[in-house]
Amino acid sequence: MRTLSSAIALTTAAAALAAGSAGTAAAAPATPAPAQQLVLHSWTLLNEHGPGPNPGERLTAWVDARTVDGRPRGHVVVQHVFERTGTTRAELDVDCLTVAGDGAITVTGPIAQTVVTPYGGEPYLFEEGLHPEAGLTFYPTDEQHQRRVGWQRTGAPGGSEVVRCGAVSPSLWIIDGGTFLRRTR
Repeated sequence: MRTLSSAIALTTAAAALAAGSAGTAAAAPATPAPAQQLVLHSWTLLNEHGPGPNPGERLTAWVDARTVDGRPRGHVVVQHVFERTGTTRAELDVDCLTVAGDGAITVTGPIAQTVVTPYGGEPYLFEEGLHPEAGLTFYPTDEQHQRRVGWQRTGAPGGSEVVRCGAVSPSLWIIDGGTFLRRTR
């Protein structure tokens, strides 16, 4: 019974991670000038409940993205580890990397796969064959000195939709790590 409860909790968590947080996508930010190249490296520890630590679970986002000759490339991994139930890992391939006028950095792309690994069990593909558009937006530090991130995917509960290159409303807090953007000509 305990294993069944853990599996149900992990599947629910997988649906939440794959779905992202409730929110709507904002209008598409300005795209970089054609000659400008962008390189984005990020590793962040996130919390969906507030700016402090989150005992019992670990939510991370890892991004390695760049534009090459004006075309975006790269990979994003969003992983949610629950101490007692297992891990959900969503991987997406970058189809857009933009920087808005306010400094918010958005990376979007189709989810290549979501792998769920129940605690003590074997990994399996969640929603195999589906590749919904997903996005992350890293926002500059706000007035309260908090760093925020938006994470979402198309098809999430509430009918939200991620638009390619569209900013995602803030839904998570960064509690550790950093995001580094380099622009070159």
